[in-house]
Amino acid sequence: MSQWIGFTNQKLYQCRLLLEQLAALQSAAPALQQALEESALYQLRDAWLSYLAELGDMVAYRQPVSSLESLLQNTPLITGEMRELKHLAENGFSWLAQMLAAADAQGRPAGMNQPAAAVQTVEAPGRIALVATQQSPVAGWLQDLTRLIEAQRANRQES
Repeated sequence: MSQWIGFTNQKLYQCRLLLEQLAALQSAAPALQQALEESALYQLRDAWLSYLAELGDMVAYRQPVSSLESLLQNTPLITGEMRELKHLAENGFSWLAQMLAAADAQGRPAGMNQPAAAVQTVEAPGRIALVATQQSPVAGWLQDLTRLIEAQRANRQES
């Protein structure tokens, strides 16, 4: 079993913990809410990179993985899982493309060369919210990434 599997699971768990804290602190200062959400996104990005390393490890690619592109360019074998990830990442409307764009944008000041797919929250003054709590887009991406990883791992077990 790859050491990356446990590390990927750990990063997903840490992201989940941060999002639970964010949900519990809806009345906290906006700066604290932003810090928790950004931290969760960092953990999610780390889980993504760890999962890519897990896929590389599966085909005997033991080099550091910094992106899906680097994995696809350097791996000795491109698997169906990698092709699925490539398809999702290239579709600008997919949850994965949006997550990666948001993670990339997080490393730059607001408004500086942000990709169109980066998610931004805008509050309209004078409007009444339809729901009592605002859910972070990171929570949805966590759910989507977790489902994808579990499905791909299950498919490998069946093979």
